Amino acid sequence: MKAFFRFLYELIGNPQPPADTPVYRDVVFPNIGLLNISVSLALVVVFYYLINRAMGVATFNKGRHWGLFLALNALLAFGIAIWQAHAQQVADHSYIYWLATWNAILGMFWFFVFSLLLRKGSTNASTTPF
Repeated sequence: MKAFFRFLYELIGNPQPPADTPVYRDVVFPNIGLLNISVSLALVVVFYYLINRAMGVATFNKGRHWGLFLALNALLAFGIAIWQAHAQQVADHSYIYWLATWNAILGMFWFFVFSLLLRKGSTNASTTPF
């Protein structure tokens, strides 16, 4: 799992400064990767199964509502990356913000993939985002 997240997060370049590279590879990348996937899955479940199935809110099934959850997911992913980097006490560097931006993009990707997989279980939003 560490190798997968290392590959995924090092697409934007190696961590800077180089002294922090082991911390990123062993702790930060796996933590933010797993949290990103978990938060994306949780938000998809909330949107499709809690709001649009269990609660039956027929007016919250439009593309713009899905887009709100996508944006919320991206903001959470951005914040998670910064929080994890600071929690591991790595040197404050612009790489953290590049990593957070990349994590937000990946969060939107995971949200989209989970939406495609789980949208059919929703009674009101089974065609959202398409």
